[in-house]
Amino acid sequence: MLAGALAGVSCAVLSPLVVLRRMAFVGDGMAHAAFGGIGIALFLLPNAQYEDLSVQLVTLAFCLVLGGAIARASRSVSTEKIAEDSAIGIAFSVSMALGALFIALRQKRSAQNVPPMDYYLFGSMLNISSNDVLFLACIAVAVVVLMVLLRKEMLFYTFDARLAEASGLNVGVFHYLFMMLLVLTVVVSSRVVGIILVSTSLILPGVIALKICNRLAPAMLAAAIVGIASFELGLYTSYEFSGGGAQIHPGTTIILIQFALLLCVSAFRRLIVRPKLPA
Repeated sequence: MLAGALAGVSCAVLSPLVVLRRMAFVGDGMAHAAFGGIGIALFLLPNAQYEDLSVQLVTLAFCLVLGGAIARASRSVSTEKIAEDSAIGIAFSVSMALGALFIALRQKRSAQNVPPMDYYLFGSMLNISSNDVLFLACIAVAVVVLMVLLRKEMLFYTFDARLAEASGLNVGVFHYLFMMLLVLTVVVSSRVVGIILVSTSLILPGVIALKICNRLAPAMLAAAIVGIASFELGLYTSYEFSGGGAQIHPGTTIILIQFALLLCVSAFRRLIVRPKLPA
């Protein structure tokens, strides 16, 4: 439950920025890149298990390097610049292929230390360790502190990066900083929600919050509340309804609860905020 709350805060606080910057595909790409990092880590560390600290560190290192490469490619000013969506698409497909290859090689060598594939894709409460909680706590604190201290600069960068750069703001620093925070949040939170669904946790809380808030700071607070509530309720629902040979993964219930909240907020806005009819 603590891991769910920390993951909910980390994803949700960044969520409004991801939505406003239209970087949903970045989160999705980095989540799938984490699969490649896990596969490489399990292959390079033949005696390690999925929840071991060494596996998490190798996965984080791989994803940070890949995230930095994507950030650099998307900000390159040369004529050979790779568009951000193209760079993410390449990283997405290659990392997934590498992950599948190295996990298969690891299973061939020692399958007893490798969880089923759906654990990676949709998350599992059984694989959440004390290391995951520690990582999530550090990332949640870093995200919240940096967003509070740099809220004005991040706001400027989010709404108009070109104007911010023309005004003297070092946009490159904030671009790389935001990308690294995004990578760390996605990689660690994917162990709770799963690789397939973690990107949605970076979108839905922000969309919900921006529907009820007109300013970024309240939107980030509202998104954090939505994130914590949905993660806790989703984990509880997953636990209660799993059994009898069937397991409902926490990522599935968390995302469905967030989507239900989005539908409720949208319906409420339609009832309260009615368009003015022409005279």
